[in-house]
Amino acid sequence: MILSPDFPDHYKTKILLRLAGHAGVFSLLKLWSQCQFRKCERIEKPAEIVAAIADWEGDPMQLENALVESGYARREGDALVLHQWQDQNKRLFSNYKNGKKGGRPKSDAPKPQKKPVGMRL
Repeated sequence: MILSPDFPDHYKTKILLRLAGHAGVFSLLKLWSQCQFRKCERIEKPAEIVAAIADWEGDPMQLENALVESGYARREGDALVLHQWQDQNKRLFSNYKNGKKGGRPKSDAPKPQKKPVGMRL
């Protein structure tokens, strides 16, 4: 998971802290970890299960409302979508795609030979 260096000071994080405290921010990180594990920014579960996945101990709707109000998530029918997670982690998705094809494409150009390091006489 790629976490931007400005995450602690981002306005969305500050809103989430105000609405759900440090536990809410920790829950967001847990949800992002699930996104990486599932390779998807959509969690097709109701608020109660999302809260369990996120280790949220309070009211499940408080967490979901805080995530939505802060701008980190939105509800689309039965799915909680973690807003822009996939965009922020494009490199991971590129790696997943390349992995299915056997890894990074091979270069056709020959690699330059290293000169042997010997003793000077």
